[in-house]
Amino acid sequence: MNNRSVTILLAAYKGNAFVPAQIESILAQDTQEWRLILSDDGEDTADVLQSYADRYPDRIVHYRSGQRFGSAQKHFMHLLRVFGQEAPYTMFCDQDDFWHPDKVRKTLDKMRETEREIGADKPVLIHTDLRVVDESLQEISPSFTAFSRLDGDRLGFAQLLTQNVVTGCTVMINRPLAALSLRSADAPQIVMHDWWLALLAAAFGKAAYLPEATIDYRQHGKNVVGAKNAGSFSYLLSRLSGQYVKKMRDDTAVQAAALLKLYGAEMKEEDRQSCQAFVGLLSHGKLWRLRAMIRYGFWKNTLPRRIGQWIWW
Repeated sequence: MNNRSVTILLAAYKGNAFVPAQIESILAQDTQEWRLILSDDGEDTADVLQSYADRYPDRIVHYRSGQRFGSAQKHFMHLLRVFGQEAPYTMFCDQDDFWHPDKVRKTLDKMRETEREIGADKPVLIHTDLRVVDESLQEISPSFTAFSRLDGDRLGFAQLLTQNVVTGCTVMINRPLAALSLRSADAPQIVMHDWWLALLAAAFGKAAYLPEATIDYRQHGKNVVGAKNAGSFSYLLSRLSGQYVKKMRDDTAVQAAALLKLYGAEMKEEDRQSCQAFVGLLSHGKLWRLRAMIRYGFWKNTLPRRIGQWIWW
């Protein structure tokens, strides 16, 4: 069992190139209120992970699930189900980033401030900004949210149904949110674990943003998601692409349907109606969808993204 305040879940896959530096950055944190769980989706990184667990047995656990997950979302949701109740707070960690030494402390401070505001028994999610760096940790942009033209404070329920602004490797959740997520750990409709957890926090507690970079977000050839320069011409074209926009609309509506099925009976009436309307995007015509977007505020945060919605939703 974990007698520390924070459990950090690191999900690895073929991570030998960068995972040692990531683990070292966690070991260098300026607070000792954490325990680290290392998990490999396969066995490619197992030797490296085990070497750290052997060196720091009081800090690090090498967890071998015996399963193959095939995606970060499934891997993290499994780890959350297994370890999410051990400590008051859980953080998520990618294998290829580099944590700033004050990341755990500052995120924990923001978490406790938010819990004092709404009550420690309510589900809470905290996310932060990131510094975008290249493979060698040289700065590309001091702010991921600025680079990606996102607004980290767009955390209302209807806003999150429409657009995710939460980056999982910056996230901390509290135990009530971890407990709430257990019934949906295997839901195949989840687009990404960070998005899903943010939706649950917005519906039943609070999601909050710390507008400070707490992590170097390493960009390299094998990033699963990565940072996209939202000011580039190619990015703008992609957001006006019918294929991309329609797929995101449909995937997020399916995600909303799963949310409604699993949690709808407990939602506030306003959020339940928003969720029902968002699910309706799958089955109604263009005029109905436009009216729903206006009525419920299903808008993304920049003009090119909204133009894409107008054309293709």
